[in-house]
Amino acid sequence: MRYTICVLGLVFLTGCGGGESLPTDGGDGQDVGENDGGIAGITLSGKLVASAQAPASPPPMPQPPSPAPGDPLVGYQLYCVTFATPPTAGSGTSDATGQVTLSLDALGVAFGCFVLDADGKGVATLIFTSGGQSGQTITLTADTDLGGIRVDLDNGVAQADVTLTGTITGSDGLACPLGTWVLSVPRQDCGGGNATVTLWFVQDAAGQYTASFTIVPVRLSGTDPEVCGYHSETDLPVTKSGDAFTFKFLNDPNCALVFDTLVATPNADCTQLAVDGSIDGCVSCSEGQCGCGEGLLSCPQSFTATRQ
Repeated sequence: MRYTICVLGLVFLTGCGGGESLPTDGGDGQDVGENDGGIAGITLSGKLVASAQAPASPPPMPQPPSPAPGDPLVGYQLYCVTFATPPTAGSGTSDATGQVTLSLDALGVAFGCFVLDADGKGVATLIFTSGGQSGQTITLTADTDLGGIRVDLDNGVAQADVTLTGTITGSDGLACPLGTWVLSVPRQDCGGGNATVTLWFVQDAAGQYTASFTIVPVRLSGTDPEVCGYHSETDLPVTKSGDAFTFKFLNDPNCALVFDTLVATPNADCTQLAVDGSIDGCVSCSEGQCGCGEGLLSCPQSFTATRQ
């Protein structure tokens, strides 16, 4: 049995004979390309092969490997901002050994810090420890060498000890809602029960609010068997509308399609924060079962945070 196959491409071939050869002339005895208009002909050739479709855009440039534990973070920034009125900020960039130095008008003034990568993107919230306490806001009484600042890039947490020269600071005297808020959320990992979330609001000199949060205990990224510790999201832009402060972050760091959107509203004396929001595009509202944008469910959330 003879099959007739027509191929229509960017050059349109009129007609498809019943197994006959395509003519090499224009149908009037004239070679294709020789015409009365005087336009010269060309020969177009190629080899047709079956293949998957090539991407419409060039593939991304390969990325350098992530730093291994113990490697210095070269070109990263330590960025700190005070809770003074007006706030002040300072930053320093690490050298080839990871050493970083910054100056900040913050003697006796509460402040907090982030770690930014070489592109200026927030990659970690700095958690200070002092004695048996830990927190994101401190007050220093002298110049301080933090020593080794341990940065967990996979989970967004940096840690440093300030026992000798600093104290963990609360939010007393700060404008609402600046400072630290604490709430509990249910978790199924790390033995179940509740995890503690520390929510932190700051404001820069231009008046822009940003939020960060740290949650513990949670299963650390890439651990099998399960290892529990801190996870943080940092430098999240905040939109203020009336008394409400709205921010969002990825529900799952491995999925760029599903966000948690939270709206935080303080009470009249700024001692409690109503945190309401939703996760959209889920296939299920059970913990860890949202999926990656395949569903249509909007999963509500509601928590109460207490100011520290």
